[in-house]
Amino acid sequence: MKTLGKYVGGGMSFGAFGGGAEIMRQFDPSMPNALPHAGTFNNNTLTMSAGLVALTEIYTPERCHSHNAFGDALRHELNNLFMRYQAPIQAKGFGSMLTIHPVAGDIGQPEDVERADRRLRRLLYLDLLDEGIYIAERGFIALSLEIAGSESAKLRAALQNFLIRRRAVLLP
Repeated sequence: MKTLGKYVGGGMSFGAFGGGAEIMRQFDPSMPNALPHAGTFNNNTLTMSAGLVALTEIYTPERCHSHNAFGDALRHELNNLFMRYQAPIQAKGFGSMLTIHPVAGDIGQPEDVERADRRLRRLLYLDLLDEGIYIAERGFIALSLEIAGSESAKLRAALQNFLIRRRAVLLP
């Protein structure tokens, strides 16, 4: 089963799902005992038109590739920064999505993230806010298409300031 969200809606409130025939047949309204699917934006032509433009003219396959490559490179740069300061922090994610985890040691499965230092995560969040960097309190960052080199440089600088300012609490 696949779920799709705002990109397909051109940034507007939208959600879609699909899957194999066996799953989707359960939602076929012509079938007895079909599962209902109500939605505020079902059959909204404005949303569908915006989604079509978003996926054919804005978020093209080439743009998707470069967007994800930018996220991968940024994650690599952040991890190098954390290693340079020997901080028990790492950036994980995929493509344009990343999360900063205050966790020492390898992260190979979701349970590993539970070792995160919650106080350090909160301190990082507040220090970044103080520097004008807005991320989710859990450390999640979703890179939009408009985030470019200058914004990522500002993030790197804010993280470096955090590593310097909070060195005493970062050391084992």
